[in-house]
Amino acid sequence: MDLEPNGSFFCMKENNLFILIIGDKMKILITGAASNIGFETGVKLAKKGHDVYLSVHYDYEIPIVIAKIKKLNLDNLKCFRLDITNEIDRKKIKKMDIDCLINNAAIGIGGSMLEIPLASLKENFEVNVFSTLRLSQIYAADLFLKKKKGKIVFMSSIAGIIPISFLGSYSATKASLITIATVLRRELRLITDNVKVKLIEPGIYNTGFNDVMLENKLDIKSKYFPDLENITLKQKKLFALIGHDNLDSITDKIVTAVLDNSNRLLYRAPFTQALMTKLYMLLFK
Repeated sequence: MDLEPNGSFFCMKENNLFILIIGDKMKILITGAASNIGFETGVKLAKKGHDVYLSVHYDYEIPIVIAKIKKLNLDNLKCFRLDITNEIDRKKIKKMDIDCLINNAAIGIGGSMLEIPLASLKENFEVNVFSTLRLSQIYAADLFLKKKKGKIVFMSSIAGIIPISFLGSYSATKASLITIATVLRRELRLITDNVKVKLIEPGIYNTGFNDVMLENKLDIKSKYFPDLENITLKQKKLFALIGHDNLDSITDKIVTAVLDNSNRLLYRAPFTQALMTKLYMLLFK
């Protein structure tokens, strides 16, 4: 008798007959998955046979995502609206019987620490930190009530370790997620081994997200940095130079984290930026 892997299934060969055996098929929710890393990760997981729900922030994004899904012919890839800052929306997760939550939704607000409005800083933390944690709390509590196994994946960033000038707000939110994921994992291991916590730290990818974040700091008319436009241009050129166009290195890491039942916490990509982060931590921490 031979077992041959086939995505989330196994083909058992016995007497020259193949019998399909369902393996660890999961229901996976990815927030902020209208495009780029969230969407591409969902596609890879769906192709492995898992049921994947892509959540988007705005209603107008739904038909756009559905059109992309139809082209891929993936019936196990669904899309719906979930505003993670809305408590009513967050509680939708209770009815979904999710096996893995991937916290991908985030916004980036630029600006110097001298001048960024506190309202902007609060908005950045509300989305990236508070709402992400609240959704994870609801999900974890539901798992405990149902006595189920599950995974919580936090999408942080290498910027949470190596803060970027004029992107301090975003960097601070990602640093907070690193702490939250690390502490949550330690706390959960005191009471259960059924709920795994995974932390993803992507480097710079050329998805357009960084450009928006770099540009929106110019909305604040700086009193202290008259050369801010030139600084922004240099930052954009640097990001474009070191950033990766291909998302496979990070989406593969996320897929690995989702399918990994070990207690491993941290997953970084791309390799060169992950190595640079390790060196930074050795030299400056």
